[in-house]
Amino acid sequence: MQGTAVVSKPSGGRRGVALLIIGAVLLLIGIAGLLLLQGKSVRFDKAFDSHGDLSPYFFGKLEEGQAYSFFQNAWFMIVRQRLIIMLAGVAMIAVFVAMNRDLLYSQRVAPYVFVAPFLITFLVFFTYPLISTVMMSFQEITGAGSRWIGLKNYQDMFANKNFYTAVRNSTVYMVLTCAILIPVPMLLAYMTESKLTKVSGFFKTVAFMPVLCSVVVAGIIFRMMFSELDGAMMNQVRQFFGLKPIIWLKTSDGSMFAMVLLCFWRWTGMNMLYYMAGLKSIPGDLYEAADIDGANAVQKFTKICLSLLKSTTIYVLTISIYAGLAMFTESYMIFGGNNSPKNYGLTIVGYLYRYGFEKVDKFGFASAVGLVLLVDALLITVIQLRITGVIGKKAED
Repeated sequence: MQGTAVVSKPSGGRRGVALLIIGAVLLLIGIAGLLLLQGKSVRFDKAFDSHGDLSPYFFGKLEEGQAYSFFQNAWFMIVRQRLIIMLAGVAMIAVFVAMNRDLLYSQRVAPYVFVAPFLITFLVFFTYPLISTVMMSFQEITGAGSRWIGLKNYQDMFANKNFYTAVRNSTVYMVLTCAILIPVPMLLAYMTESKLTKVSGFFKTVAFMPVLCSVVVAGIIFRMMFSELDGAMMNQVRQFFGLKPIIWLKTSDGSMFAMVLLCFWRWTGMNMLYYMAGLKSIPGDLYEAADIDGANAVQKFTKICLSLLKSTTIYVLTISIYAGLAMFTESYMIFGGNNSPKNYGLTIVGYLYRYGFEKVDKFGFASAVGLVLLVDALLITVIQLRITGVIGKKAED
């Protein structure tokens, strides 16, 4: 019996490849025009529509009697119609996909389709702002426009003593919060998951409730707790131990203690959640073997949990470093603004906010501060990951 075999022929060249190429080119041209405007799209559009001066945006100022060339005017028109050009490019790409629907079912194309939303989001909301920030950090940005000034923003920043105060406060805050928010939640999570705790469900709920509290509300409550009045909560605690009331938020140690305590109160429950998830992944056979060997709770924790919770600890440490350096709202609410006494509550982000939003014509300077913060966070994180062996360690067979 002779059967017939159906052989699928490979498809030839794709139809409408020119549409794909032209669409991609149009999309890239529109994106390039948007990026080169560096956030000044609205002002450029108004200047173009009113036949105003376009030299602050492209090609420099014209001399008397000169005029823009045909290609320069064409570029102005392209940039002005950038959104229409990008939409036309997207439409052409969509038409190409509609003409070649088999691409939607191709195993070679599918991974790129699934990754595309992340890549687009990353390019639009991270890469583009980062590039714009780098360029603005070398400029003086005013209401009338921008001017290239080279490294002056960085020179002024490193010559300002308040910058070093902000760096010191953020670094001390980061170190203290990491030193507290790693061992304490780990121990509490271990105690909660142990058989000795009878009301673990209730304890988990109570520990996690501060995470749901607004930082604005929490900051106002802590400001009242650390008030300089004798009847404030923290001064009453001092009086209970026979100590005199103090002005908490007008001293360096008192201000740092208030900010660290607020962080500890809010994020202990979240870090406990991470460690409880890590404890759930530890096989129960290890605990049973430890029981047979006569190990107590302390020995189980030190010999089993500490080693097997290393990945969780590295993750918690990484996000704690970032949160410590990026802290701003807590300090702002505790001190009722960004101007704390003698800058005891000034952080790097608060320093950036002061020059980026509270002062006029300092946006380029604030961009330089933001880049320094980004580089510091990356360096500290890379060093931490290198020390813990996450990066730079050869894989073992």
